[in-house]
This record gives sequence, C-alpha cells and structure tokens, in this order.
Amino acid sequence: MRTLERLLQRFADTPRNIVIKADVLTRGMRMTTGLEAAGATACTTGLSTKVARSINQSPPPPSQFHFRADDTTVDIKPSDTSPYRIECDDAGCHHLYSEKEALGEVYFTPRPAYVDRQTSDGQGCDEYLTQRGPSCLWVEPISFCAFVRKGEACGYCLLGPAMQLRIRQKLARPVPDYEMVAEAVDIAWEELDLRELKLSGGALYDTHKEARLHIECLETILARVSAPEEITIFSQALEKEDQKRLKDAGATNVCFDLEVWNETLWDRLLPGKAKAVSRKEWMKRLDDAVDVFGRGHVGSNFVSGFECAPRPGFLSQQAALESYAEGFRELIERGIVPWFTIWNTHPLVGGFEESDPPPTEFHLQLGAVIHELLEKHGVYRDLGFSELGVDPETLGLYCYYCYTMQFTRDYPRLIDRKTSDATAAASS
Repeated sequence: MRTLERLLQRFADTPRNIVIKADVLTRGMRMTTGLEAAGATACTTGLSTKVARSINQSPPPPSQFHFRADDTTVDIKPSDTSPYRIECDDAGCHHLYSEKEALGEVYFTPRPAYVDRQTSDGQGCDEYLTQRGPSCLWVEPISFCAFVRKGEACGYCLLGPAMQLRIRQKLARPVPDYEMVAEAVDIAWEELDLRELKLSGGALYDTHKEARLHIECLETILARVSAPEEITIFSQALEKEDQKRLKDAGATNVCFDLEVWNETLWDRLLPGKAKAVSRKEWMKRLDDAVDVFGRGHVGSNFVSGFECAPRPGFLSQQAALESYAEGFRELIERGIVPWFTIWNTHPLVGGFEESDPPPTEFHLQLGAVIHELLEKHGVYRDLGFSELGVDPETLGLYCYYCYTMQFTRDYPRLIDRKTSDATAAASS
C-alpha cells in the first residue's frame, strides 16, 4: 500500500488536504519543468527560495502552492526522492500528483511587481521582504544570529546559517537600514492587500537590545505606512517591560518559541537560548506575555520530531510524542497557543541526515493531539474562529497563508469540510 493511501486510511478523521500537506512537508516536492517554469511568474520570496538563490540553485521554484479547493497552503521544499510533483496541463492549470494519482488543482501566489523595484539605496525590495501568501509580509529587524557566531545555535535552525551566508555574500547587513525596510514595505503595499506584518530575525544574548531593535524597526515602518490588521513579533522571550513597549509601538501578537519541551534536552539543543534566558525564565515571560497581550495573542512554536532525532541522549519517538503533548497541554492551560513546525534537515545545518526526522505519521499524531486540546479548551474562539469549518475573520496567530511549514492552522477551518474537499479534489 502506498504511503499516502495508508495515511489517509489511518487518519480518516483528519481532513484530506491536511494529510496530504503533512506528507508533502515531510517528504518534499520533486522538481519538474512545470514547477520550475512556474517560478518565473509566481512569488519566490520565501526562506527556502532565498536560500536556494544564496547557494546558486536557480531558478528557484515558487515559495508555496495553494490547493484550489480550499486554499490550503503548502511550503515547497525541493527533494529528489519525493513522490510528489506538480505538473501543468494543456490549459495552463497546475495539478499536484503523487506518482500517477492526481490529488487536486493547485495555484501559486502571483509574482509581485515590487520584486523588480529597488529602494533608494539601490537594493531590490525583495532583499528586505519575505512574502507569505497574498497578504502577509515578513521583515528582519536583525539579519544575523549571535548564537551562530558563538557556535551556540539551535540545533535544528536553518534561518541562522542562511542569514550568515547572505551576510558573507553581501546580500544583507547584520542590522538592516530600517528606513529602507520601511520604504520596501511601502512599495509592496501599493499592490498588496497587506493584512499582517511579521517581524522575525536573528537572536541576541542581550534581550533588551533585541527588543529595542524590534521596536525601532516597527516604529520606522509605521511612521511611513498605516498599521495593518495584525503585527506579530517573533523573538526571544522578552522581559515584561519590553513586551509593553512593543505593544505600545503597535504589536498585536508575540511568539516566543520554545522549540523543545523536554527540560533535559532544552539546554543541550538550544544552548544560545539557555544562556540568554533559561527555560524557567522563558516560561515566566510567556506567562507575562498573556498578561500584556491577552489570550489568543501569545504563541510558542515547537520543532516536531527534533526531540527524537536518532542520536544518543535524544528521546524515543513515543517518549517525544508524550513530551510534546505535555508541553501543548501545559501551555494551553496557561493561555498560550502552541503549534509546531515539521523538522526537516538541510545541508547548511550540519550533523543530521535526510533520513533522521520521523515519518509523517508522527506529525499527524501530534496534529490530532493539539487540535483536540485547542478545541477542548476553547482556544479557537480566542483565535477568531466563530465556528469550525470556516476561514477566520481575522488572521492573527492562525493565518493559514503564513505558517505553511505547519498544518495545525488548517484544522479549525477544514475540520467540518472533509467531504467537500474530497469531492472538489476528485473532480479537478
């Protein structure tokens, strides 16, 4: 029995496109001439495509694809061993395939015109911006990670090494010119219905300085453009007074990502975070953030599968599932929204093999756990879902266009739409 068929049978209560998305995120996407050609007219500003440009893999494919049936959005990670591919038919429509089976029509976010424009310093706008879906932009207040420079980077992280590579190639400065960042956002806003702005970049050992740079970047942008619907800050866990200053500057959400729950592994796998903040203090600052920003506005990410990497001292897969579930439950009870990113290895992040991450079943088991907990504790209402089975009225922490290396955000909008999804996919 093929892997996908087995997954769809085992997770029959999970919406079909979530199962497919989880498997594509785990196993990657095979490059085809149709997918490569789509890169010429689609948005290619995602992290993976920026990395591809940095290591001279060209032309980059689209950053992500969307299922036509329900807008479920999936990151594209090229893999020569993947069973998945996207082909273009004679009518110019794109379809996702697993081997010979058609899984549904897909489309891409169109290539934005701002990528061909420059800011006043002669830099391309897309060097300052990462676009996620049709209405979300990500900017970097800090374009380097101090942990990488000190050899204390998080063991799973691609972002830090990628930023270092871009600095060495003179494609980025360690701290960008915020006036140019703001100008790039302004240029992009001319054509986008910008609903969410995300600030995320490298980490500093001095969290006060990290907070100050985020605030300075945000204030510079908002001095030039009106505040979008949501402004989300991804940073280390900041002290409460710095959180208040971020909120005063316009931030609506914060994400202080724990990444790993197991206390013993936390110090080992996240040495920079352990030195800068400590796990105990991280938890306190997450609690403080709920006081400052409110329920439904504070999140924390985990890296699914990293705790059970096949290395001495790591957990078994079963123990890792139990560890993550414990973390999800505790955070939800404290008013913090957890989610997870599927762990993939990359040549820029040494020490792990492509076969080290667990299979798709592992991630889907975790997805079912987190969905049940969020529903049980009424968190979906905090996140803006008036009812299950509909798209959210606001984006916030559950924007399904942005967090496309994850699938937890698709549960509340798809959980009551399984039949229509399957019918639409079958007929496309």
